[in-house]
Amino acid sequence: MTKEQRDRMMTSMSQEQRAEFRRIVSELGAEMKATSGRRATVRELVESRKVEVPPPLCEVVAALMERDEMGPKVGEPAPDFCLKRLESEKRVRLSSFQGQRPVAMVFGSYT
Repeated sequence: MTKEQRDRMMTSMSQEQRAEFRRIVSELGAEMKATSGRRATVRELVESRKVEVPPPLCEVVAALMERDEMGPKVGEPAPDFCLKRLESEKRVRLSSFQGQRPVAMVFGSYT
C-alpha cells in the first residue's frame, strides 16, 4: 500500500473508525514491546489474534506499522547518505562527521 492509498483510506474513515484505529495501533505497539526474547511483527500479532483488528482497518494498520518498523532503531547507527548543501552545488556525506560533535538533522518540507 502506498502512502497516498493509506492517506486516502484514513481520510475516508469516520471519527469512530479513527478512534478505533488509534486504539489498535496503541495496543499493537504495547503487544510488540511485550513479546519476550524477540519483537513480534504486526502480522504475527494480528494473525495470532492477540490484537483484534476489524477487517476494514487491517490493511491500514499493517501498512502504518510496517512503515514505523523501517529505518534504524534507537541506539543503531544511521545509514550513511549524501546530501546537497543549501544554496550550493557542494555535497556532504553523513559519515564525514563521524567521531566529531553530534549531528542534528531536521527533515521537513518548506513548500
